[in-house]
Amino acid sequence: MFKTPRSRLITIVLLTALFGWLLYSNGLKLGLDLQGGMHLVLEVDDPEGTMTVEAKADMIDRVDRIIRTRIDEFGVEEPLIQKVGGERLIVELAGIDNEDRAKEIVQRNAFLEFKLVLPTTDMTAALSRIDRSVVAALGIDSIRALGRDVVADDQPEIVDLLFGGGDTAVSAEQVDTTEVVEEVPEEEDPLDNLQPFSSLLNLGDVPGTYLIAIEDEPTVQLFLDMDEVQRALPRDQALQWGMELVGRGARTYKYLWVLGKKIRS
Repeated sequence: MFKTPRSRLITIVLLTALFGWLLYSNGLKLGLDLQGGMHLVLEVDDPEGTMTVEAKADMIDRVDRIIRTRIDEFGVEEPLIQKVGGERLIVELAGIDNEDRAKEIVQRNAFLEFKLVLPTTDMTAALSRIDRSVVAALGIDSIRALGRDVVADDQPEIVDLLFGGGDTAVSAEQVDTTEVVEEVPEEEDPLDNLQPFSSLLNLGDVPGTYLIAIEDEPTVQLFLDMDEVQRALPRDQALQWGMELVGRGARTYKYLWVLGKKIRS
């Protein structure tokens, strides 16, 4: 094959083209020191000093994962993302020398958007108000159609009174109406015993979180989208889904965070 000048020339041309293509597709990529770019430092903002060291480290870890994913999707070549301590993150974007451009990349992907995580105890007082708002807006029949256990466990008789079931129904011929009226205590609002929203919340293992079974996520989101529920929430608090799925036993759960509405950037 290589005995004639023609075959040798063709082989040389082909090898030259192959290596040229390999060098072009896998060429050296200049870093920040040679190519120039932006050097950004992200730091947890906690002016009130309410966050623990563990909470700050956890926030930086989550922001680190988000930044790596989003910058890779954006197409920045050879980004350097490095954690410094437990509350600071360094981001170097090679080839970007426009400050506004660098900020646009960061802010577009919400890298600097921080919200204060609040303890679930701050939300406890509002849960009963949220439950009543859901019942008043949807009605008992609609809640029953959801197929959820939404009644307090210590009030089983309310189920029978609301839905007409069980053996507790008594005819007028068997009981003296006058005596029943005298024995029954002051009437309570049955709506106070319904828990369509709070019955789906499980206290999370991370401070400031509830765990929602993955199959209940659409129902919880349905409630959160209601204007009545949003009005029942405390003015300075919000409930927001986390991205991480966790397994507990044979079930899968999703985090629902209790956050302050004030954005820290």
